[in-house]
Amino acid sequence: MRHKPFVLGALVAALALLSACGAAGDFGEGGGFSDSPSEPPRSGGDSGDMSGPPVGPGSPEPDPGQGGSTPSPGQLTAGDWDDNLNFSFFQKYLTEAPQGMPAHSSADRVIITVRDEDGFPVPNARVSVGDAAGKRLEAPTASDGRLLFLPTYDGAQGTGSFSVTVSPPPGRPGTPVTTPVEGTAWNLTLPGARGVLPTELDVAFVVDATGSMGDEINYLKAEIQNIVDSVRGTYPDVSARFALVMYRDDGDEYVVRSFDFVSSESTFRGWLAQQSANGGGDYPEAMERGLGAIHQLSWRTGNTARLTFLVADAPTHAENYQAFLREANRARLSGIKVYPVAASGVADEAEYLMRVAAQLTLGRYIFLTDDSRIGGSHAEPHIPCYQVQLLKHLLVRAIGSELAGRRLPASGADILRSVGSPAQDGSCTRADGTVTYL
Repeated sequence: MRHKPFVLGALVAALALLSACGAAGDFGEGGGFSDSPSEPPRSGGDSGDMSGPPVGPGSPEPDPGQGGSTPSPGQLTAGDWDDNLNFSFFQKYLTEAPQGMPAHSSADRVIITVRDEDGFPVPNARVSVGDAAGKRLEAPTASDGRLLFLPTYDGAQGTGSFSVTVSPPPGRPGTPVTTPVEGTAWNLTLPGARGVLPTELDVAFVVDATGSMGDEINYLKAEIQNIVDSVRGTYPDVSARFALVMYRDDGDEYVVRSFDFVSSESTFRGWLAQQSANGGGDYPEAMERGLGAIHQLSWRTGNTARLTFLVADAPTHAENYQAFLREANRARLSGIKVYPVAASGVADEAEYLMRVAAQLTLGRYIFLTDDSRIGGSHAEPHIPCYQVQLLKHLLVRAIGSELAGRRLPASGADILRSVGSPAQDGSCTRADGTVTYL
């Protein structure tokens, strides 16, 4: 049985501590966060989907490897990468995709940015893009006011002539505006609107629960206390909720097990306590089903930052590659950013799918590194420049960036090691003279 990397357990266990970290028992509504396919197959179980927490005497018992003392927090290390910030590099990466991977028509990408009359980004503004044949895109902007439009991917007719209608966020002031646009960067001003940063946070954790999780879950429990405390202290007025989706594979005890958003720490803690890892049977898993399950959750549509951490070390089955990308695109259309977290054992196919999901939704690709010396070897990502930092700091910054409406970079003592010799401004000049950015 292939051993699941520490990050998977690390993220599930981190969630458990997320729920265990408040004296009041609730997250609060205004009080912040109140490698290889040839490896031996894993054992499977009964098939079927399950929704909601198992309760009563029939609840699954934790795996033996999940007990024991909780390790010290702050050990797991990771890096991250933004394919939209390095778009030319991303296009070259797509041409070098592993054989059999689905094409991703993104070369004609357009970045739409909506601001108020003072130049501040407007989160959750409604954007509709049309051409002579009809509507091609309708989706909300992110907390930084941005949204991606992919003409070819979105079925445009190729004329390059588009019209955009921008409407204020639900329940917010502003005057809808319709205007013709051209080029690859559409900067739009919404009259009468106010760029107000999100006051609500919805975070869904989607976790591959196949294989032997073992002690990795304890690492997640150790990390999450620090994550929650950091975000709570920085954003004390944010109403935060969390959801959990566990997925395995066809033929296992369950394929998807979902727990909808809650602000109650005790409820969330109870759900996590009942989770264990098992099944899988082969290398690919039902990742498309796991990501698809987020669309059944009760995401808020107001002044909300919405993001998903997809924690996995294996791709979906080859026949479901396109289904996975469709689910990632649904996230884009729903204003949900996807932050994949790649664990040890991630092969080229999984990296490709995870990076495309992050690019579509304006997320960042997160990957574990060997610096912590925890778990198995972590595959080097196909990127030229990154900074190694503690996973807990990286996840806090990912959440904080969505609430701040801009990327919060790592700095100073948070940077444990650098790859690619990044300059102080975050640029990385490669041997061939091309430049990428952190």
